[in-house]
Amino acid sequence: MADWVKIVLTAAVTLIGGTILFGVSEVVKVLVLAPLQKFKAHVQLTLDRIDFYANRITNPFSENPTDDERRLMAQIQADLRSAATGLSSTYVTISLRKVLIKLKIIPKQEAITKAYGALMYLSNSLLVRGHMDEADNPRNNHAKIEEIKAALL
Repeated sequence: MADWVKIVLTAAVTLIGGTILFGVSEVVKVLVLAPLQKFKAHVQLTLDRIDFYANRITNPFSENPTDDERRLMAQIQADLRSAATGLSSTYVTISLRKVLIKLKIIPKQEAITKAYGALMYLSNSLLVRGHMDEADNPRNNHAKIEEIKAALL
């Protein structure tokens, strides 16, 4: 073969290989990396909201909440429910979950389910002084906060 034929063939193979590699990397980026980044961002947001509201979640509101306290309670409940649903919905969008779980990049489905349940529990268990019973005591809420952190970290 002539030298110019080798050069053209090498260039063609390089171009085809580069195009295939670019295509595969774009598919991986769209199917794995972008959903993974979105999930990780949501985990961080969830942990931030849990830490931000921890004091209000584990301490009772006054017996007769003011309008501001009622709005805050509604905001906390909405944020916790949003965190729970967002956590599970971003988790299911991740492709190759089994591989990422084995590599310990994401938690197992059981951990996400546990965090989801604990977030929903907290959204329904804000404490109001005078209305507390054994099921809604601050220790249970604190334990749920720790359960969420253990599941997501």
